[in-house]
Amino acid sequence: MKSYNTVYYLLTVLLIMGGFASMAQNSYGMPIISAVCMAFGLVFFIQCIQALQANEPNRTEQAIEFFVLFILAIIFSLRTLQIYFPFIEWIFVAVALVLALNYLTRLRHWFRLINQKNKMLAGLVLIAYLSIILFCIAMVEITFKPRIARWTGGLALILVFIFLLSGLFRRHFLLEGENKSVFSIIAGFKDRLYLLLSLFIIFSLYFGLSAAGILPKLYSDKFPQAYFELVNNAESGKEKPVDGEFKYQEFKKSYDQFVERNIKKD
Repeated sequence: MKSYNTVYYLLTVLLIMGGFASMAQNSYGMPIISAVCMAFGLVFFIQCIQALQANEPNRTEQAIEFFVLFILAIIFSLRTLQIYFPFIEWIFVAVALVLALNYLTRLRHWFRLINQKNKMLAGLVLIAYLSIILFCIAMVEITFKPRIARWTGGLALILVFIFLLSGLFRRHFLLEGENKSVFSIIAGFKDRLYLLLSLFIIFSLYFGLSAAGILPKLYSDKFPQAYFELVNNAESGKEKPVDGEFKYQEFKKSYDQFVERNIKKD
């Protein structure tokens, strides 16, 4: 799996570059973000196949993790392309819950194993995995309770910073006769915890800073700015759906019809 770490790093850098380009109102920013999401999805799908073919005791957990991440990457990619299909919110909620349960299972396994040998190290492992689980819960809450999701995501961020600071100040833990850092120990678990933490931190900081007006919103020239304002109202909970449909969905249908009529005239 080490060979994929470089790919993860490059894709994450491209994601940040696409975000800055989009905030600077460059039309190529959103396509970069969409392409990165698709690339993440392709990498996760390949790793899912490899995990199923591997002779490892936890191959089922790994395959589920990769498949769920593949679905999430595709959903984010469709979202950046403004492509919507029925029940996509429920699919998003389902895969986020599966990812949370997957990491809860890993947490129980590693915490029980390490707690018998080093309680402080087990506590840091607990904090790291609990932050991922809370981020997944926040993704579920965005669909139903966006305001509560902010508090859940904020709590997850606090746990991440506690984990990072504790790991930096206490660099070595005695485990099975060897001095190791908590970072290297968790890296040996062979999951995507560090990748997910990095992505969740990036998304949380962006949404928090953009909501505070410190960072601009992501820009796309595909639809008028009013469309994205309606989307933000729906995501923030300011607007409730009428007959199962938000205003931005009605706006998109009307706008697509308007563009189609003008194309026919030309």
